[in-house]
Amino acid sequence: MTVYTIFLYVGIAGLLLTALRFFFAKPANVLINFLQNFIGSLFIFSGFVKAIDPLGTSYKMHEYFEAMHMEFMNPLSTPFSVFMIVLELALGLAIILGWRPKLTAVLLLLMTLFFTLLTGFTYLSGYSPTLTFWGLFFLAVFGFAVAGIAERAFGRNAGLGLGVLALVLIFISVKFTHLSFAANFSETKMKVTDCGCFGDFIKLKPWETFWKDVFLDVLIVFLTINYKKISPLFTELPRAILVYGVTTVSLIFCLYNFMWNEPVIDFRPYKIGSDINEMRKVLKPEVKDYVFIYKNKKSGEEKEFKTAELSAITEDWEYKDRKDIVIDPGIPAKITNLYVFDQEHVDITDSLLNNPDYSLAVISYKLSKACDCCFKEHLNDIAAKCDKAGIQFYAITSEDPEEFRHKHQCAFPFYMADETPLKTIMRSNPGLVLLKKGVVVNKWHRKHFPTFEELEKTYFSATKH
Repeated sequence: MTVYTIFLYVGIAGLLLTALRFFFAKPANVLINFLQNFIGSLFIFSGFVKAIDPLGTSYKMHEYFEAMHMEFMNPLSTPFSVFMIVLELALGLAIILGWRPKLTAVLLLLMTLFFTLLTGFTYLSGYSPTLTFWGLFFLAVFGFAVAGIAERAFGRNAGLGLGVLALVLIFISVKFTHLSFAANFSETKMKVTDCGCFGDFIKLKPWETFWKDVFLDVLIVFLTINYKKISPLFTELPRAILVYGVTTVSLIFCLYNFMWNEPVIDFRPYKIGSDINEMRKVLKPEVKDYVFIYKNKKSGEEKEFKTAELSAITEDWEYKDRKDIVIDPGIPAKITNLYVFDQEHVDITDSLLNNPDYSLAVISYKLSKACDCCFKEHLNDIAAKCDKAGIQFYAITSEDPEEFRHKHQCAFPFYMADETPLKTIMRSNPGLVLLKKGVVVNKWHRKHFPTFEELEKTYFSATKH
């Protein structure tokens, strides 16, 4: 799925809602009503796929705070993410219902501008801005200032026209002429590699997310200017009940999906039934060519040579640099960052994932933030009984486990891995994963750890017989 298919499905939903509205009670302005339904449907869809996994959004906001040197916001990343998701769902329904149109339209615009800031930071950090970029930036600021003056002097239409013209010129300059950036785009330069607009449901390319939000900015600015033409649905009391009701349900749904359970729908590559070994395989190798840059010792001229042309290089040229050209990006593995090490820093990932029998892995991305009582009241007991039954039991964390092990008397091995894949495997800290030959058989949130007897009855006894 791409951003185009998302817009297509949301557009169809908007058209259906507009048609129903037109059939039952003709709206004052069909175009404005379609924009209500289109924007509202997109916000509801975007909010819902994030509400399924609020911690995923929280981790993404944590990345942004780190990249923007706003580390003081890190403790607030989870409540901020939940608030943003609930607000997104509430505003999506509110604009469709026409509840408090001016307030809703302004809040939608502020939220979309916030998203544009994040996606713009993600995308533009992959470039190296030059003087041309700053020239275009100040030209854009000047253009919007002129648009504001024109609106004040000649009316709203003149200001809106000049503002739209400025946006069109910026889009053409950046998209088609690349005048604003002298350096090529590189994903490795980006401070945050994925905006998280649709959670783990779909990963959009950086330029797709940025221009999607710019497009939405234009639509919502138009809707905000014409907020008086927004057609309300139902009377004020039912609209208010629906908006406040959805807000309450959305908050409970968000909390359920990380405080009380794993996400109800798992979009991650470690969902139940996934074969991690298969997920780690490259589906189609990347194809590259190389361009070598040489400098002429006599003239100082720099020239690029492809691999096939290297045999023609004489002693008059000296090597300066090399550029990689991706001919075919291929299809990378869905899991690229899972590596588990023992206490001697030996990579044991393959041996753990190729165990033909059942094994239990405790996942704790940070032991310092883990629920201590889970180890004392549940995991230590399961580990001891697994040891007697000959079932492999171990923990994986990103921190030095020795102090924690002694403090909580954990008589099972602890292995090390990077924090990022551990956060992806489990949204609970700690969480429990049942594996068999690299396949995720089941996962349990810390609120729902099974007993060893339950595990034996459901899984281990079947193996014995």
